[in-house]
Amino acid sequence: MRRLYKILIPFCLVLFSCREQAAPVEYDTPVVNFPSEETVVDAVVGQADTFKAEIISGYKVSCTWSIDGVVEAASENFTYIFNEPGSYDVAFEAHNGGGKVERHYTAIVTDDFKMHLSVLDSAEITRLQLSNLNVAAIVDVGSDVEHSWTLVPSEPVGSEPLLIGEDAFCGYFLENTGHYVVSYTGSNSSGSYSRSFAVNVVERPLELSYSIYDDAFSVSKGEKVSISVTALFGGTGLTHKWTVNGEDAGAGDTLDWSADEGGLYVIEYHGENARGETAGRSWSVTVISLEFMFDDFEEGDKLQSWWTLAQNTPGIELVDNPDRSGINTSAKCMKDSVAGTGGTSGYFDLKGAQIKAAGIDLTKYNTIRMKVYLGKNRYYPRIQFNGTKYPPVNPPKFTGGWEELVF
Repeated sequence: MRRLYKILIPFCLVLFSCREQAAPVEYDTPVVNFPSEETVVDAVVGQADTFKAEIISGYKVSCTWSIDGVVEAASENFTYIFNEPGSYDVAFEAHNGGGKVERHYTAIVTDDFKMHLSVLDSAEITRLQLSNLNVAAIVDVGSDVEHSWTLVPSEPVGSEPLLIGEDAFCGYFLENTGHYVVSYTGSNSSGSYSRSFAVNVVERPLELSYSIYDDAFSVSKGEKVSISVTALFGGTGLTHKWTVNGEDAGAGDTLDWSADEGGLYVIEYHGENARGETAGRSWSVTVISLEFMFDDFEEGDKLQSWWTLAQNTPGIELVDNPDRSGINTSAKCMKDSVAGTGGTSGYFDLKGAQIKAAGIDLTKYNTIRMKVYLGKNRYYPRIQFNGTKYPPVNPPKFTGGWEELVF
C-alpha cells in the first residue's frame, strides 16, 4: 500500500504542471485631463453650468460627479443648474482597480435678477369699467422674488397708494372709471426691478334695462302707464326722450302716461349718453275702453245689423221709450216684456263682424253696458258671443223701470 502512494504523487505533480495559469489583470491608475485649470467657478441661479473631465487612459474607469457629497451624475461631462445662491463643493472622481483621480471645484453661486411685466413697454393701457386688470410680473432670471403692486387714482389729487397685490400675478377689479397709475416693485437678495404704467378705465358701451319687458301689452281706459329706464352701463350724461304716437311725452328716466282714450298707441323711448351712444325701444299699447253703450236705437238699423234677437214672444223688443225722463232719453229703447223671474230665454247674439264693419274695434273694449227698460218684469236678457251666453255681472235690482246691465 505504501508503495502505491509513492507512485501516485509524482503522477499528480506531472498532471498539474501541464496546465498554464492565467496572468492577473494589471490596472493602471486612470489618466484624466481637465480642460479648465480654475478650481473656483462662478455660477448664477437658474443658469446651466457644465463641468468637464476627459478620460485619457485607464481600464474600466468609473466616473462620478457630486454636489456637496451627493452624487448627481456618472459621466465624464456634467451639466447642473443651481437653484439657490451659495457656495457648493463640486467633486469629480474617476477610479478603477489601479486607483482613482479626484478633482474638486468650488462653485460660487449668485442670484442674478432679470424680469419684465406682461404689459411689455406700454406706457398706458385701456380697460373697460367693471373688468379685471390682469397683469403679471415675469421673472427671467432669479429666485425668491418679493412682489408689490400699488394703484393710485388721478382723482382726487394726492390720493394714497392702494396695495392691490403681493404675488407675481395681479388681478384687480376696476369698479370705477378714471385714470390710474399702477406701480410694481420686485426684489430679491441680488437687486430690484420697478415699473409704472397708466391704466385708463373707460365706461362700457351704453346698455339700458326697462321696467316693462314685453313689446306689446294692454291697459284699461284711464289706467296710468309707467315705464322706467335704468342705465346698466355707459350712463354718464344720459338724456331721455319719450313720445306717444309721435308726440312728446317726457324727458325723464320714467314715463307716466294716462291712457284716457281707447285705441292703439305706440310708445317710443330714445336715450343718448355723453359719448353720443344711443339706445331705444318701443312698445305697442292697446287701451281697452271700460264700457260700450247701446242706448240710442232711434233708427233701429243698428239693432238689426249688430245683433240677432232670439226670444220668446213677447220678449226683447225695440219700442218707444216709455220713460224718457229716466237714464235713457232717446226716443227708442230696448224693453224686455217677458213676465217671470231670472235669466230669460231671450238673448242678444252679438255679431262681431258687422260691428267691425261699422267701424268699431271690439279689441278696445272688455265690457258691454246695456240700458234696458224692464218695467215690472223680473226677467232679464243675456248676451251670446262666440256661442256662449253670458248673464250680466251685476244682477238687476228690479226697481220697476230702467236697469243698467253690464256684460
